[in-house]
Formats: sequence, structure tokens, C-alpha cells
Amino acid sequence: MSSDTGAPPPSDAPADLVVVADPQDPTALELAAYVTEQGRSAAVLDVFDAAQLFTVTARAGTATVDPVVPLVLLLPAPPDRRTGWDAEFHLGECFAQLWAVAALTPAPVVNRPAGTLVAGRTTRSAAVTARRAGEDGNGELFSCGYPRPGSPEGEAFWVEDLGTARAHRWPERPPGTGPYRARWTDTDPATETVVVLGDRGWRCTTADLDHLGLESRSVAAAGALGLGLAALVWRVTDGTATARLVHVEPFPALEQLRMVWLGLGPRLMEVLFP
Repeated sequence: MSSDTGAPPPSDAPADLVVVADPQDPTALELAAYVTEQGRSAAVLDVFDAAQLFTVTARAGTATVDPVVPLVLLLPAPPDRRTGWDAEFHLGECFAQLWAVAALTPAPVVNRPAGTLVAGRTTRSAAVTARRAGEDGNGELFSCGYPRPGSPEGEAFWVEDLGTARAHRWPERPPGTGPYRARWTDTDPATETVVVLGDRGWRCTTADLDHLGLESRSVAAAGALGLGLAALVWRVTDGTATARLVHVEPFPALEQLRMVWLGLGPRLMEVLFP
């Protein structure tokens, strides 16, 4: 990022669309292939190459981004454990640059950052994420010691060790020494997944669930979480009378996108190339 009065750098976008992701990410590669099939070029760049592609310049209180090119952010989460001070500093600087680029560019951006960059307002807690999304979810229990189940809210009580991210059904202990997160669920819950892109949502099945309004609820929830592209998983309960939000995936798996591609693909082109 720079602030000067010199001539702006020349635009030199490598393609009509830049997808920022791990270069081997299947979802990123599928998106790039689809865009290419539609007559546009696409490049998949990792965080480091993408950050070096763009220049943000501030002049007279106005910020400009060069090149102006549509973006899809499918950013991998930073490593859980420090790999080295220099590597962490470099990664942080690249994330900061991309945050500025994606927030300030006038080009369309899928998953444009607002308050956060990597995963919107989602958290590892399903209950907190659901509350932020404006939905009620199952309660969760957090404990430094191995927890015991309270009043049943499902058929099985699952305990996750937050250090190892491994989960087992109570009373079996997951590997690790805690702390723990636990919640009730059904042994074989019925679920429905909705993929959201902006103001549109598509259910992944044709089950008779129109009365639950999952598409509109998913669009509203994704918007509240600051996500432009997401997959939301709903647990259908009481037969099919109610549904609770149980998981939000800020970077949907390729299998989830493929189930709704007939609607998602054309809409993606409309969003990226208005």
C-alpha cells in the first residue's frame, strides 16, 4: 500500500477473474474452469502471489486499487500453530494487503471483507455462530474439565477436545487434555444444506421443506455473518416441522456447490461480470 503523488502503476491483471485460494483447492479450480468455459479467463493465486499483484494507492484522501479485477476469496485459514515469526509476519502482511484490496476495489468481490477477512463472523462455536446469524441453535457447553451431559436436547452427547479438534460420543473421551466443547445431537439427524451466493439461496435436495423457508433464512443468516458465498446446514426436527441452524461453512466444499450448480453457476457469472 502506498501514498504518493506519482503516476499510478499500470494495470496488469493476469486474467478476467482472480480466485484467491490454495492453488490445489478443488473448489477454486472448478470455479476457474467454469468461468473459462463461459468465455472468461481466470487465475487461481495463493495469498502471497495475490497480495503482490495489487497496489493500493492513497491520494488526496481517496484510495485506488490497481488492477481492477473481480475477486473470489476462498482463503485458507491461518495455521493453528506458529510456524515461525518471519513466516507469520509475512502471512499477516499479505492478509492485510488483500483485506485492503478486497474492501476498497470497485470490482465485484465474492466474500468481500467487512469486519473480518477469513470467515466472516463465524466461529468454532455453532451456538455462537447461530446467534450471530439471528437463529436459535442447540446449546453448547464449554469446560476445562471433561463435561457431563445435562438435560437431554437430543439422542447423543458429543464432546470435542478443543486442543486436538477430535470429538467422541460421551462417555468416550476424545484424544487430548481439554478444554472441551460439548453439545447434544441426534444419532442420525436429518439435515438440509443451502448454498448462498449474495441474495440468492439454493437447497441441495428436493425434499418437501418449502414451508420452512430455508432459502430466505439462509440468505438472511449469511448476510448477518458477512458472507457472500456460504453453505448452511440445517437440522430438521419434529418430523419436518422445525429446522435449526447447526453449521455454517464459509468456504463450501466442491460437492456442495455441484449439487446446486445449475442455479449457482449462471448467478456467479452475473455477480462477477455485471
